Amino acid sequence: MIWRLRRRGRMGIASKLNTLAVSMIVLTAITIGVAVVRVQSRQAYQALQTYGTGMVRMLAQSAELPLYANDGTMLLQLVQSLGGNSDVAYVAFFDSNRELLAAHDFRKGAGPVPAVSTWPGAEVTTTVFGPDHLISFMAEVRSHERQQSADLFIGPSTGTRLGYVRLVMASERTRGEALAFVNETARFAIVVTVLAIMLNLMFTRRLVQPVRELATAAREVAAGRLQQTIRVHSNDELADLGRAFQNMIDSLNVSRARLLEYQNMLEERVQARTQELQAATAQALDLAQRDTLTGLPNRAYFSEELERAITTHQGTGERMAVLFLDLDLFKRINDTLGHQAGDLLLVRIAEILKHCVREGDMVARLGGDEFVLLAREVKSTEQVTRLARRVLNAFAAPMEIEDHSFRIGFSIGISLCPDHGTDARTLLKNADLAMYATKEQGRGSYRFYTPELNQRAMERLNIESGLRRALDSPDELFLEFQPQVELNTGRLVAAEALLRWQPPGGSVISPARFIPVAEETGLIVPIGERVLRQACATLAQWKAQGQRLPRIAVNIAAPQFESRDFCEMVAQALADYDIPPDRLELELTESVIVRDADAALREMQRLKELGVSIALDDFGTGYSSLSYLSRLPIDLVKIDRAFVMRSTEDRNAHTIVRSIIALSHSLGYRVVAEGVETRAQVSLLRAAGCDYLQGYLLGRPMSEAAMAAWVASPLTPAEAALRGPEDFA
Repeated sequence: MIWRLRRRGRMGIASKLNTLAVSMIVLTAITIGVAVVRVQSRQAYQALQTYGTGMVRMLAQSAELPLYANDGTMLLQLVQSLGGNSDVAYVAFFDSNRELLAAHDFRKGAGPVPAVSTWPGAEVTTTVFGPDHLISFMAEVRSHERQQSADLFIGPSTGTRLGYVRLVMASERTRGEALAFVNETARFAIVVTVLAIMLNLMFTRRLVQPVRELATAAREVAAGRLQQTIRVHSNDELADLGRAFQNMIDSLNVSRARLLEYQNMLEERVQARTQELQAATAQALDLAQRDTLTGLPNRAYFSEELERAITTHQGTGERMAVLFLDLDLFKRINDTLGHQAGDLLLVRIAEILKHCVREGDMVARLGGDEFVLLAREVKSTEQVTRLARRVLNAFAAPMEIEDHSFRIGFSIGISLCPDHGTDARTLLKNADLAMYATKEQGRGSYRFYTPELNQRAMERLNIESGLRRALDSPDELFLEFQPQVELNTGRLVAAEALLRWQPPGGSVISPARFIPVAEETGLIVPIGERVLRQACATLAQWKAQGQRLPRIAVNIAAPQFESRDFCEMVAQALADYDIPPDRLELELTESVIVRDADAALREMQRLKELGVSIALDDFGTGYSSLSYLSRLPIDLVKIDRAFVMRSTEDRNAHTIVRSIIALSHSLGYRVVAEGVETRAQVSLLRAAGCDYLQGYLLGRPMSEAAMAAWVASPLTPAEAALRGPEDFA
């Protein structure tokens, strides 16, 4: 707020000031307006002159070729191309003898052709003439440097005068814009002058008595509003009082600013101290809730978090799992390498466990060599078993501690909420009991607390442990072979190697039961290598006996195919048994290929370079193989048995079978139909043009010895069946 002081009885001075102010405003407005108009006019003229100079030079460059060719038509087209430019009044081109070649008068009164004395040299000449202030630009047209070769010279020599160009620009638009600017400036100056006069008169009339103004200002200051400014325009006692009052206000403002500064400093110190206390409190709380060695939550904090999780999920119906982990034989490591190595091992284990769980799950150390996992939002027991196997597999490789290598194993007990308890204490106790039961069974595995839920997990665990034992046994895992025959003749072309497992004293276990477990646990890789080498050994044995060698097809699982050294392993098996590569056929399913199509294509190409055959197995059951089928380096396509078995009863299956055969043949692939069991299916496949058959009708899976006899037979059962007179007509 601004308070203006004036003395009584000085109204004459105020009137003089008003008159002076009005005079200065008017004079200043006029002076500025004239100056602006002159500058604007000069700039407009200079802009037109620059524009005309650039334009005539451009015309000179554009007319170089027409002038050299003396082409009046091209010059006239160039002249007429400027018709859309309102600033162009006249354009003319002259030859080097100053004879007019082409011209066009866009406006009347452009003036005659200049006299000889006005013809330009190297620079553009400018002339203003006529009542409309037309501006004439003249430029000389000379040839410029051009590219030339030793055998061909194009155009005149550089610098040759070819003619002249004249451009006349009208200044009407420029003058019109300048006049419009003058009018606009004048109107603006008048408005500003009137507003200034009105403001000056208004403020002059609103002057009040200085004492009342000082009193009002004093009341504002007393109320704490120090943003007051006293402006003094006189030099009397009241002005002295006003200045003294202003000094007081300024002093109060300085004191107030210092007080605010001290207040801010105090608040910052209090805030900093508060943050330090909060950080110390948080650190103390964290130390109370976390294990000092590994940084994981401790037993107390895990129990609190588990109780909170139970409360949160009580109404959702979702389950949680507690996995109690005990490190096997940790005492032996501590006793052998010392506690420092044991502590380092525990830290490494904690880091690995944190990578085994999902985001939102929890890993804690209960003490010693005991850890516990909390898995939230458990959908099924299979999900928990996968987590337990993931933990076990994470420690399958030996660990290096202080130049010592050893394997780490865990015994895991699992309890589920609410199945095995609805409070933290019960869940931990039941998981602990299950963990001890795991230790009693031989360590290095997991077990559920509830017998009903444990039954399936135990079965899978038994299969896993049985497979590990079978890998060390020479007899439990063996192969059977099923023939693949040529449809037209029944001649044997290949035999598919089928894995079988018979534990000691037990019956043969179906591959549907143990293959998924082998794939989940990673055992499929060593099992697959064993199957491949066994197939090569069978071929080597038949070769040594002098028998005809059919191809042997071996199924390849995804983990085996994706292993880093799979191609090298195949090459090594072929070399070890001295088997021709084209006698080995590798069967890959669509799911194996589409998991990482580009990587699969590269690996398949490497296998093809070895010379082995590749078959696409179970074709038609995948969801994207058709987009890759034309790119695959394969030899055969195997139609899934589900389509073949329904082909004689289901029209859609029949259509699919015929389409697969036609598509495969168009791409150059041979076709094998799996699951052939009836003569009607053979007839359908023969009509569709299928190449090979495989199924119970032609030969069931048989032992190696039976397959050898089948190969050595002069007439196989399949040949006899397919050549019979009653044959599938």
